[in-house]
Amino acid sequence: MSTRANRVMIRTAAIAVAVGAATVFGVAGQASADVKPGTYTSTTLSGGVVLLQRTAHVQGHDLVLIGRYPIHSTRNGGYVDLFPGHRVILNSDGHGGYTGPAYFGGAVIGSISLTPQR
Repeated sequence: MSTRANRVMIRTAAIAVAVGAATVFGVAGQASADVKPGTYTSTTLSGGVVLLQRTAHVQGHDLVLIGRYPIHSTRNGGYVDLFPGHRVILNSDGHGGYTGPAYFGGAVIGSISLTPQR
């Protein structure tokens, strides 16, 4: 293949990755909900196996788990970027808690739940 054809293929692949990421993570929109401050039990699952279960806190707009991570509001709750490429979605479960998928590099690798401690 020619160099020009290689560049076109690389550019096409880059666009496809960007569109895929926007589909998975959504395009930024107006936030209308927050994850409520409080103490929760955080459970992280992958393949049906509990990887981590511990007390978590939502303080202001931060999730305090192993570190302190900003919560970005969404219509249904929020999301947290734990480290580059690793995002967890926190959708309201309608009972005071939050649950959602965990992504790494755009692929679902598990799930997270925050259950309020009473």
